[in-house]
Amino acid sequence: MASCMHTSFLPYGNPYPVSPLIRGARYVFLVAGIIYGITKQRYYVRKEEQWREEEAKRKIIRDRENAIMRAKIAAEERENVKLLETGKLFDPPEYEFEKPKKRCDCEDED
Repeated sequence: MASCMHTSFLPYGNPYPVSPLIRGARYVFLVAGIIYGITKQRYYVRKEEQWREEEAKRKIIRDRENAIMRAKIAAEERENVKLLETGKLFDPPEYEFEKPKKRCDCEDED
């Protein structure tokens, strides 16, 4: 008698019988969800492949730009090293001062 389960041991009472219509609808929605998930997965895979191709093209351009930038930085560093070796790096710059321009023609009014 240990295998026999009484309803008094169930916390929520006896389970109600589920109608075949509801049972069928559950399986229909389950299959529909699986099909929907498969189609969305295929869509996202195609979008991801497109994005990866575009990213590969952008990476080529970005690598070129980075190489140009590194070359510019290396040239600046070589120039700074030359200036440092010659001692001209910390010399004050030589400015050429212009003559101040007249703001008004006050002398002509007299």
